[in-house]
Amino acid sequence: MSKNCGFSNYDIAKAEADKVDEQIVAALKAGRSFRVEAGAGSGKTYSLNRVIEWIQANKWNDYRRKKQNVICITYTNAAVDVIAERLSQDSFILPSTIHSFAWSAIKQYQSTLMSIIDNDESLATTETDFSKVLEIRYTLGHRYVSQGVHYLHHNDVLKLFCTLLDNVKFRRVFSDKYPLILIDEYQDSYKPIVTRFINFFIAEGTGPQFGFFGDAWQTIYQTNNACGAIEHTNLEEIKKGSNFRSSPRIVKLLNDIRPDLPQQSAIDNFEGEVVVVTCEDFSGIRRSDRTFKDDLPAEELKSRLYQLSECIKKNVPKDENIKILMITHKVLATQQGYEHLLAIIDDGLRDKQDPFLLFFMNTVEPIYEALSTSNMQLLFDTLGIRRYPITKKSEKMKWKEFESQLKKAREKKAIDVVNTIVETKLVPVPSLVDGYYHLYYDAPDTIYGLDSTIRDVLDLDYSQFRAAIEFLYPEAEFSTEHGVKGEEYDNVVFVIGKGWNQYQFETYAPMITGHAPIPKGKQASYERNRNLFYVCCSRPKKRLIFFVTVPIDSIFKSFLVELVGEQNIFTFSQYIERKID
Repeated sequence: MSKNCGFSNYDIAKAEADKVDEQIVAALKAGRSFRVEAGAGSGKTYSLNRVIEWIQANKWNDYRRKKQNVICITYTNAAVDVIAERLSQDSFILPSTIHSFAWSAIKQYQSTLMSIIDNDESLATTETDFSKVLEIRYTLGHRYVSQGVHYLHHNDVLKLFCTLLDNVKFRRVFSDKYPLILIDEYQDSYKPIVTRFINFFIAEGTGPQFGFFGDAWQTIYQTNNACGAIEHTNLEEIKKGSNFRSSPRIVKLLNDIRPDLPQQSAIDNFEGEVVVVTCEDFSGIRRSDRTFKDDLPAEELKSRLYQLSECIKKNVPKDENIKILMITHKVLATQQGYEHLLAIIDDGLRDKQDPFLLFFMNTVEPIYEALSTSNMQLLFDTLGIRRYPITKKSEKMKWKEFESQLKKAREKKAIDVVNTIVETKLVPVPSLVDGYYHLYYDAPDTIYGLDSTIRDVLDLDYSQFRAAIEFLYPEAEFSTEHGVKGEEYDNVVFVIGKGWNQYQFETYAPMITGHAPIPKGKQASYERNRNLFYVCCSRPKKRLIFFVTVPIDSIFKSFLVELVGEQNIFTFSQYIERKID
């Protein structure tokens, strides 16, 4: 319980959160653009939903009468679906990813788009003859020309949107159609677009009203040209100072790391724990290969992680989960057998956005499990049906044969699995998957992923997808440190080791609290490390265990002592052998 007038932690945090939501509504009423800086666990999504509810209740007549739309841009299709579920079918509020929104805003300007592409080599394919192009479309997100249609790459849509935003007439029409734009996870937004929103609208005090929701310290996708922090005198800053996820001890650590956004834990009756487990008791030969220099040998790391996990499980309630965060997919992919898939789809795996991965994970594998275990409820749920799909003997035979064929296909290539699904016609195939499936046969050299082809991905052994899916399930014990943004777990083991030269927490983390200066020219590297360090520290609800697998110098040691206390730093053997009261 808090000492503040006898109120509980939850009461204090909830009262603070309610005040912030009132501030947001006040900004909406006044027509001011604003930025909600919502630290980890602060209930950003709750605030965004309250804003959407307020707009539906108070702006319906205004916007519907003028045939205007409020746009809510969010980072993933899954997040779009969550927001859409809260809206009525005829709502004037449209949830969308930035790509879908950009395309909906520009797709009617066909002649302009053709002219821009025709005059920009970076947007055209080598075989494009614009005298034969009749239409520009955006469907699969890969650039190619077929039957008079020029299809756009994902990045092409954003670039074209930026080009049209540079046009005064387009901005005028755009402003009339979209009077209010809400952006979730603003820090991950495409920087060139956000820059134009600021320069053309916010700085000028004209055009749409903007509401940005996010956290600059959770910008961890800089390679995607993410904008990070947004600041402008015409943009009201609203800070959320509550934490509904983490115990008081973990929130104290977060406040020590980030004193400019102090939080109040809403958790009562559990103080929480933060400890450091080092590997300074390891006397063997450490790795010498460049990316893993001075880290534990792979087998030793695997063994220690297993022992550490078992030790934690033994000392926490059985219903609590554990997540082990490691620096890179590459380490895990090699260990768990999906390295070739990762090499092709990369971000699509990290963000759970790849269409085949999603289809296999959310449809094919659950259906196979349902059939092989006779779990009809799982079959109903996966197919989205309410009645038994097998009513005749002939249908029963079809499903039985399908199960047999799918079992064999799962031991072959990914294309064999898709072929089985398509040929039996018992399971609906998403349009995106169907589109790529036909490209596999009609245009197999179509680029897919980073620099592979659709043939490359579908010719992979299906076992690669199965291994990745097993890793991606929420109950999987391991995850990458990038892969848990937005997630929460009872107990987190944050592995501080090697594997990716862009992240050196033992070097950069002490700079967060001033234990070491930020070297000249290293600001971007510092922020990259700081942000991911913060994201990892803010995932646990109850316990955070730093597992340091690399040698610890005096500066890093001093940082750790200040962060957790000397009494909470153990060697691996000490931690495994310690007695818990």
